[in-house]
Amino acid sequence: MVRVSLSPGLSFRDEDMVKDGEDAFGLMFTLGKNVEITHCGRELRLGRGDATILHVCKTGTVGSREEFGFLSTLIPASELEARGARLDHAVMQRLSRQAEGMQLLRGYIRSLERAELTASAHGRTIVRRHIFDLAVLAATAHRAIGESSASAVVAARLTAALDHISSCFQDPELSLGTVAGSLRISPRYLQRLLEQSGTSFAARVSELRLQKAFALLTSEADGVSRISDVALNVGFSEISHFNRLFRARFGDTPSGVRRSPTKLANNAGPTAG
Repeated sequence: MVRVSLSPGLSFRDEDMVKDGEDAFGLMFTLGKNVEITHCGRELRLGRGDATILHVCKTGTVGSREEFGFLSTLIPASELEARGARLDHAVMQRLSRQAEGMQLLRGYIRSLERAELTASAHGRTIVRRHIFDLAVLAATAHRAIGESSASAVVAARLTAALDHISSCFQDPELSLGTVAGSLRISPRYLQRLLEQSGTSFAARVSELRLQKAFALLTSEADGVSRISDVALNVGFSEISHFNRLFRARFGDTPSGVRRSPTKLANNAGPTAG
């Protein structure tokens, strides 16, 4: 993926730039509003987060009267052939940011950007394949994707689920059902995704809450809060349950950790995937 930021005006892809005749397609997400594209004899205006397919061997312009940007990925012809897919019909068609395939792809990319991916060569190959699969799906899916078992869809849905849990774990009302509902999938499918990643919903949420509690208890800025308040703050509704899980996780009570914060620092690393 390539992220580009531009000043107001037009960006050209002229005859000199298409001389190589590369038979590939580009999926371009807009990062600005009212982005205007001219390509293959057509004109298109896209809103923020919308996308379209461009043919790399064709000339065109992309521009806006405001500062704008775009995020693009190149899909080689060989990758399309391997998937038995064609994108000619999708060139200069608006791909709405609200479409399910687009949301899966954007969520997957956002997660990669936040993680600042430093995977092995094999890991990067898998990520690259997932991006191509999701890009083709976003450009060609005309019906609900649903609870697909396709590797790229599974990866994107799992990423979205983990992101949602990480953002909302301190909410005491967070449940498998609420997360599944927000992602428009069934709780059973979500539980299966989490189990395939080596964890469960309860284990993931508990680990995040315990890690947050440990950080608060060992923070000088929060040294006066009652332990019961810390437990409630991180999402535990039962103090006895919190104390039991905390001791099992870190080998000491919350009050013990507060008194000796450095003694158990090496035990505070995450264990949930």
